[in-house]
Order: sequence, then C-alpha cells, then structure tokens
Amino acid sequence: MLDFVAIDFENANNARSSACSLGITIVKGGKIQETKYWLIKPYPFEMGFFQQRVHKIELATLENELTFDELWSEIRPYLENQTILAHNASYDLNLLRGLVDHYGLTIGNLQYACTVDMAKVTWPNEPKHSLGYLAYYNQIKFVHHRADDDARVCAMLALRMAELHQAEDLDDLIYKTKISKRNLDGSFARLTPRPRRKAKSATVIPNLYQIPSPDHHLFGKLVVFTGDLETFSREEAQHLVIQKGGVAAKNISPQTHYVVVGKQNALLVGEDLKSTKMRRAEEFINRGFPLVVLTEEEFLTLIQ
Repeated sequence: MLDFVAIDFENANNARSSACSLGITIVKGGKIQETKYWLIKPYPFEMGFFQQRVHKIELATLENELTFDELWSEIRPYLENQTILAHNASYDLNLLRGLVDHYGLTIGNLQYACTVDMAKVTWPNEPKHSLGYLAYYNQIKFVHHRADDDARVCAMLALRMAELHQAEDLDDLIYKTKISKRNLDGSFARLTPRPRRKAKSATVIPNLYQIPSPDHHLFGKLVVFTGDLETFSREEAQHLVIQKGGVAAKNISPQTHYVVVGKQNALLVGEDLKSTKMRRAEEFINRGFPLVVLTEEEFLTLIQ
C-alpha cells in the first residue's frame, strides 16, 4: 500500500530555524486523505528579501503566529514514524533538523526520500524536474510556494510515478527509481525486502525464411503486437518482422521501437479499447521514449 507524508517548508531567512510556513499532505492506501497548513513565527524574527519574493509572506503577518516548538505537539504526530517525501528533500529536511536542534525537540523514527531524484529517473528526457515544471507537465494546477499546495503536488507526483512504475508500495517505488531512503540524521535507511522476479527476456521467433536486409526499416527494431490482426495471424506477423531482421518481442520495454495495434475486444480491455500493452506504450511515449504506435495498415506499408 502507498502510505506516506509529503511536506513542504518555506523559510523566512537563511537560518535553519527560520521556517515560516509548513504544508503536510497525508497519503493512505494510495489516496490523499488530508492536507494541513501552518504559518509559523520564525526565529530569528526577520524576513529576507529573496525569501519574501518567493513565497510572498509578509513578516508582519507572522507576529502573532505560534513558534515551531509551540506547534510541535500538533505537527509531530504527522511526522513521527512516517516516511516523508519532499521535492528537493535536502532543503526541507535540513530545515526540520535545524528546527529540532534549535528548540531541543524530540521525534521518533522518521525516514525520507526525494521526489526530485525519483522524477529524474521517471522522466529522464525532461529539461527540468522542478515542482513547477513537473506540475505543468502533468497538468496539475496549484499556487507555487504556498506550502500546502506544494506538499499536495509533491504527493500527486509521487502517486503518478508509482502508477508509471507499477509500484506496490513506497519502498517499491524507491527501489524502482534507484534512489535512497534516509533517516532524519541523513544516514541510509533500509528498504523493506521483497522477492524480485527475474525479468523475462523478449520472446523471439527464429528466422526460418530469408537473410534480412540491413537497409530495411525494421532491421534491428523491436516490434510488439497487441489486439487481433485482420490480414495475418499474430504468429505470421511476427515471422514477417523476423524476415526483415527485426525482433518480435512479447512485452513492451524502453527498447521497443514499434507497437502494432490490431482490433481490440472491449470485453477484455474495457470501453476505451486500450489494452495493457497500449497503456504501457503511452506511458513510455509520455516519458519521452521514441516509441511509435502503428495501425495494421501502417505496419503493412512498413514491411514492404
């Protein structure tokens, strides 16, 4: 199950104890349950020009707010014994450590991971991986640098990445994006072990008929079929790919070049007529992989 807490701090000045707002989003069972927001009286009580220009919180509005230690009894249950996600986690966790140290607070087990690092693996071809850019890329509207909105978008991005990676839980997402999970003090935390299935290699049908030409469009290309073809059987179409020097693969992978889509059965794939392979292909295309979807007619033209 995907259970985690996404957080975002805004700070008033360069001091590690100067948090002036905090947003927290709680995710249970892969769904956002609640988002919380606090304004915080910072220490030292001063507002930096650049910080204020980013989050637009006026120092005067914080005069009568509670300090972080006064809010701690309310905030602590959301963080203690949880795995925390943050976009650029080193910044947010550095502030949290600074606040805990400054006020002499105590907190139980807390682990964290960074969604920026996850995003770099998930969307490797995107030019940026900032929260604002990824929200735009995933069509999420929000008020940037308002802590509760930033925490909510961080959670939404994590859920989207878990969907793309088909992650069973948060540790599985961390494992599949090859990032680290850390304890509050910065030391590495251990992921929950799970059995790993050996990846199946692509199924290749032997070439029995002719020597392929290296000049053909399909030479060296991986081709996957989904749905029922009208002109050929699935096996016949795969043989044609092999004859042209291509690879007839069973499953879609980042190395797939073409997906040929035949007629889909709505009883099997749903009313949108998208098979599991088709959805997988769309995910790779959205992530920037150079995969091409072909109709049966386009495939017939390509094999000529």
